[in-house]
Amino acid sequence: MDFNKEILLCFSEEDNQPIEGGLKGWVSNFHKFLSTLLSQISRESPEVVLVSESNYQQIEIEKAAVIIAVCSPAFIKNEDLIRRLDEHAEDVKKKDLLIIEGVSRLFKVHKAPFNEDKVLPHLDSLISYDFYMVDPLSGEAQEFKRFFGSDAERSYWMKLVDMAYDINHILEANVSGRSGVAAEVVPMEKTVYLASTGVDMVIQRDIIKRELIRHGYKVLPQHTLSKEVGQLEQMVKEDLHKCRLSIHLIGEDYGYKPKGSDLSVVDIQNRIASNHTYEMVEYNKTAKDKKPFSRLIWVSPDLKNVTERQKIFIEDLKSDAAALEEAEVLQITLQELKAIIREELVTGGRFNKNRREIKGYTHEEEGTAKIIYLIQDKLDTTKTKPLKEYLEKSGFKVVSPSYEGDLVDIRYIHQENLRRCDASIIYFGSAKEAWIKTKLQDLLKAPGFGREKKLQAKAVYFDGQKEVDLEHYKKNKAMVLGMNGGFKPEHLKPFLTKLEK
Repeated sequence: MDFNKEILLCFSEEDNQPIEGGLKGWVSNFHKFLSTLLSQISRESPEVVLVSESNYQQIEIEKAAVIIAVCSPAFIKNEDLIRRLDEHAEDVKKKDLLIIEGVSRLFKVHKAPFNEDKVLPHLDSLISYDFYMVDPLSGEAQEFKRFFGSDAERSYWMKLVDMAYDINHILEANVSGRSGVAAEVVPMEKTVYLASTGVDMVIQRDIIKRELIRHGYKVLPQHTLSKEVGQLEQMVKEDLHKCRLSIHLIGEDYGYKPKGSDLSVVDIQNRIASNHTYEMVEYNKTAKDKKPFSRLIWVSPDLKNVTERQKIFIEDLKSDAAALEEAEVLQITLQELKAIIREELVTGGRFNKNRREIKGYTHEEEGTAKIIYLIQDKLDTTKTKPLKEYLEKSGFKVVSPSYEGDLVDIRYIHQENLRRCDASIIYFGSAKEAWIKTKLQDLLKAPGFGREKKLQAKAVYFDGQKEVDLEHYKKNKAMVLGMNGGFKPEHLKPFLTKLEK
């Protein structure tokens, strides 16, 4: 079935009252901006027809290629139009014509938070385009009245560009006679689960999603998650089984709690993804058709107003990830996260055991000298010099982290050092204890980077007294060295004794 080229923008005139200081209303501005974008990216400069209470009876919505509904309390008052839209959605669903090559022909637009599921039940699974901001502190939604500026550029225009490209995709599919054709089956290696987030991470999630799609990856979920916990859990499990990687973005907002749950949707997705990771690890132990699956958890480095509940959640995430080689918690910039995601997907990340060539880094052949990986923060490089020199004079080869180049190369060198070393010392100087604990977790995960030999010794060298729980280090079977201030060779005696065995 072929449709005409019409794009219908359905709205209520109540939602298009003149905005303060201007003559045009919200819908008129939206219509103008969308039309301009479509004329720039489409070969045919399609017309966007406005449909409201005044003219909807003269419009054949069933023939339109694309329908955009600005959903609001005022919009659903038009019961006749709502009924026609829902019946049309039901009809195209039955004929398998609602989704064309992974993109819906019906778009739900929100200029403010609204749930239209009860009156448009056949559109309830479609992800809406939300053109408003949510204040991360108050949780209150803010409708856009100014369409230019940094906030609008990130929240309004980026989403509008996405919508324009999706609409153009539908139009091109129809022109080439592919309407109604099912979306191409995308292999697991090219499919990513990008978990829904709290309100403060929506923009960051959109950025990551856009980046993945631009590089040819399919991003799940492609539907709105159920508000009921049982159905939500089933949806997440089904999507994860189709994916090579899951990405979870954590900010200050814990997220909403679905019906029947004391946990937020952000928390639930993380727990299900964790269980799925364990399942895939067990599966890959015996299966011939290995299905690598890994999980990246990004904690925003800009956390400020974090509740006690969120602090506990983040600590639980870190503890859970520490036990899994296939899970990693990252607290880096968003730009750096994008590089790590590409590394994980393109080169295989931790599943890639092949050596890479990095400018300025050489893969030295392992000789007779035992290798000690001395892990220190960049600020402590000078302080660790006496320690490093003593180890080298004692006949050991000492390797250190890299601080130059991009994050992907630095991360690779770190993993390569973890793979090759016979023992490791983590220097606790200027760094915070959270950083030290992260490096201890990396040592535990070293087998996931291709390490085959047993680590002979690991220690944390304290540069002076630290107010920490020493039991944590004992539980991780890490020796505690130093503590008395200033490097002394006798501090290393218990560590070196282990290496002599």
